[in-house]
Amino acid sequence: MVIILIHKQAGQRKDAIRVTKEADIPDFLRESVRVSGDTIQLTCVEGDEECPIGSVIGYEESQATSTGYNCWCIGNAATNLIEIDGVFYKKATIMKAALLTEEYPEFLKGAEISRNDDGSWSIKTDWGVSTGFPGEAYWVRYGTKEDGTPDANILTKTEKSYRDYIVCDGNGNDLGWLAEIDPA
Repeated sequence: MVIILIHKQAGQRKDAIRVTKEADIPDFLRESVRVSGDTIQLTCVEGDEECPIGSVIGYEESQATSTGYNCWCIGNAATNLIEIDGVFYKKATIMKAALLTEEYPEFLKGAEISRNDDGSWSIKTDWGVSTGFPGEAYWVRYGTKEDGTPDANILTKTEKSYRDYIVCDGNGNDLGWLAEIDPA
């Protein structure tokens, strides 16, 4: 299994909002991001998610959802984003990644991962379950949670956010865009 290092370009504006109340949700996301009591419910390509009020929500246009938007909880926003006057910008945090194959990488040891009957893989995150198919998505480890388990998710190659990642070496030197090195 090949493990690569990736990061997002620092300083780029991130399509993200912090949802503390229903009024924080822009009109174009109202079908995709819903407040229900003290949780936020999201329409996501990898499976519906929910997260607590006050979370940072990333979004992108997507033809793979019924609402036209792929939305997800950015559980690592404090580590990977900078918020200035309610606008989010990306930090260049280096992460481990590996293409989904017939097995999962050692760097995910301790994560709740399962193999599904249809050949896909799923990983339980703090905000729901993400699912991807071998060859069509990457495992990404953002860091380590307070309890020592991996902070990880699945990155689907066909989604716009896939084009945000840059492959780098161990010293942080950029090698090229992930989507150009491994096109969807």
